[in-house]
Amino acid sequence: MHYKFLLATTASSPHLQGTLLPRGFFLGLGAIYMLALAVDRLAANLRLPGAAAILLLGLVIPSDWLTQSQWLDAVHVETLHRVSLALLIFYAGLKTDLRRIRGQASTGLALGCGGVALTVAITALTLLMLTPLLAPGLPPAVAVLAMTCLGATDSGAIDDLFVALAHPIRARLTHLLQFEVAVSTIVTLLGFGFLAGLLKDQSHGDHHAVQGLLAIGAMDQFGAVGLHVVAGLLAGLLVGALAPRFIDAIVRSEPMLLLVAVALAFVSYGLGQILGGGGLVAVFVAGVMLSNGRYRINRFEQQALGRVMHPFNTAAEITVLLLLGFLVRPEAIVSVLPLGFLLAIVVPIARLLTLTVLLPSKVFSWPDRFVVAGFGLRAAVPLAMALSLTEELPHISGVTATIANQLGEQILAMLYIVVLLDLLLQPLLIRMGLRSGLKLDATSSQL
Repeated sequence: MHYKFLLATTASSPHLQGTLLPRGFFLGLGAIYMLALAVDRLAANLRLPGAAAILLLGLVIPSDWLTQSQWLDAVHVETLHRVSLALLIFYAGLKTDLRRIRGQASTGLALGCGGVALTVAITALTLLMLTPLLAPGLPPAVAVLAMTCLGATDSGAIDDLFVALAHPIRARLTHLLQFEVAVSTIVTLLGFGFLAGLLKDQSHGDHHAVQGLLAIGAMDQFGAVGLHVVAGLLAGLLVGALAPRFIDAIVRSEPMLLLVAVALAFVSYGLGQILGGGGLVAVFVAGVMLSNGRYRINRFEQQALGRVMHPFNTAAEITVLLLLGFLVRPEAIVSVLPLGFLLAIVVPIARLLTLTVLLPSKVFSWPDRFVVAGFGLRAAVPLAMALSLTEELPHISGVTATIANQLGEQILAMLYIVVLLDLLLQPLLIRMGLRSGLKLDATSSQL
């Protein structure tokens, strides 16, 4: 009788026996990630960015099925997106090889700082002009903050596009792009935090991330962002300075190096939060320190760290892309499709105009500029920030609690469209630049 009762209870329970996980959790999770890897491979064969294919995969998986089966709730989304964002930024730090950007540091800083500011300003101004025509319910403060999310990209997207192009990119452009990714990511995070705090009109509770800064005036916000930067620098420098000695002392194989690298990323993030909330700055600084550190064991240089962390970075990127696909509703996409389509055209144009201003014409030819402009594509990092934006919406000036959820769905849908279309459009700029560069090289050789 007891055995029959146990079978009946198990059959009627929505959870696995002895756990809080829903039935079919592991089967479904494994199938989703296998599908993501399959569509990524298919996209590479078609010479397309895999991120675009994974975004579409997330959209076709029914979100109601995930929420009703208790696979995905607010706590799961918050945890997955914060962990993924930290790993993505840590990997961006690991890919920043300071020894290879000598002579291009000033250009990379100009692109990472000025390029972000100009691109965001142009797209935000465009959105503000289009909003009364296409989305009259969108508050100006939210429009500006949404466009700030598009300032950053991530190293995984750059690597993904290198594979999709199957064409060699000049080494100096490759190193410049990786450095720009690192700088633009940090600048975008800090800028987003500054604006989010400045545009708030009420307390947000205990929120320690950069996005959760609470202040009233611009000077207060500068001070708060400065505190995050200092806290992140201290935490990152401390972990980065001690980590090479720790690795030399205990690591004897690359599998162990992977575990240590992940642990160091979490330690630096947590220490940055404890010191003043600069967790994301801390993981980036720690990654830069680790990639440029000195080790007694030569095989544990920057290349080994980046290599062992690449699978985790890929998993984090896939997770963020799938999350946004899960959360975006098709009806919301339809409602903002014209606006998203126009912005997707404006973003690469704004980047190309920005590069025309910032890149010296004597050093960078027009083909090189087209290539660099094409690598301004956005992927997992901006989408992770878009999820943070939805958390801030109820506390932004001009947003009432009654419209926050609907507005959040529209913002996610708009950014989804922009990122997806730009992932498909911007490689065209790169191919245009590569073809022009080959023609110029052929003409020069004939002369």
